[in-house]
Amino acid sequence: MPVRSLILVVLAAPVPACISTNVIPVGQKTSLEKQLMGEVEPLTEEELLVASVRAGPGVELGSQDDLSRKAIAARRRQLFNRDDIDELKTAGCLAEGKSARLVARPCDKVSDPEALALRERVVGEENADRQAVIDWAISVDPVLTRADRPQIEALFTELLHEGARPGDLVEESDGSFTKR
Repeated sequence: MPVRSLILVVLAAPVPACISTNVIPVGQKTSLEKQLMGEVEPLTEEELLVASVRAGPGVELGSQDDLSRKAIAARRRQLFNRDDIDELKTAGCLAEGKSARLVARPCDKVSDPEALALRERVVGEENADRQAVIDWAISVDPVLTRADRPQIEALFTELLHEGARPGDLVEESDGSFTKR
């Protein structure tokens, strides 16, 4: 009987040691959790290309945190205004201009004061938002300086023109407008 008990104890002893749990405390949400919760918007191809450009020590556009906050707020507002901008582009009231700017065009859709005010508001906000994204892009690249801004704007303009939907107006280098 004592041998049997000893065998049972010997056989049962290693079993609890085989089962273990590792608890890894995570104080922050993972990127996937943030995306699933809608806290993080996936980057677009434009943003990825612009984000690959960083700013050097000679750039004095504001603190990195301020520029990052402005760029995030700008991107959110761009997403909020996207449907109004697309509708006005479809009507021919807006076009992708030079220097990464959205430009107002004469059209019948903005004949009433409310529609005209909407167009002016979204043009102003979109252009300010684009500048905030460019400022941020320059600030995060150790090679770029303010002197490189025209090149960044030219690249951004090219991306905006390439991304224009069929039928959207784009401003050519000579100042004329053509449909995509």
